[in-house]
Amino acid sequence: MAPSMARAVEVERADAAFAEKRYSFELVATLDAPIDKVEAVLRNYANYPTLDSRILEAKVLERPATNEVMLFTSLRACFGPFCRNVKRIEKVEEEVHELRATTIAEKSDITYGETYTQLSNAGKRTRVIYRTAISPDFWIPRFVGRRVMLNTLRDATLNLFGNVEKQAGGPECLPHGDCPGSASDVTIRDTTAAAAKPEPEASK
Repeated sequence: MAPSMARAVEVERADAAFAEKRYSFELVATLDAPIDKVEAVLRNYANYPTLDSRILEAKVLERPATNEVMLFTSLRACFGPFCRNVKRIEKVEEEVHELRATTIAEKSDITYGETYTQLSNAGKRTRVIYRTAISPDFWIPRFVGRRVMLNTLRDATLNLFGNVEKQAGGPECLPHGDCPGSASDVTIRDTTAAAAKPEPEASK
């Protein structure tokens, strides 16, 4: 039996920053998987805990419209020795090859949150543009905590899309959300001039 080929997420851009009390991250990358399967994995909301190990639970609360989802997630956030569970409810708007998630602040442990994902064909692969910004509604240690948060945004997002690539290029997920595999055999290949690093912390 021939050995399986490890896939590789090609990263064009990976920028993390902190400004105006918001943590943000932008990723531009290419996944070695077809766009229809990548989109299917990203819209399998109940399966999100297999994409991001920080996510403890994910469930659709309701579908107010055909292309709109009210999504609940609970995740474990750690900043050095400080950890807590964070609950979030988002309105997810679904368009062809696009997702836009907006946090409902009054129902979440986050005062602001917005995530945008755009997919496009790259031959048999999929190019991803991903932007997220978040303002937690809880205390984060100013110096060490900010740096950890920026590193976490980068690492968790790269791991998430590594898992998306693996699942989109592998066996189909089961209807109730179980998907085999992880990103352990996926290589993150940075094609920028130098590996992206989080921006220096702002003073405020």
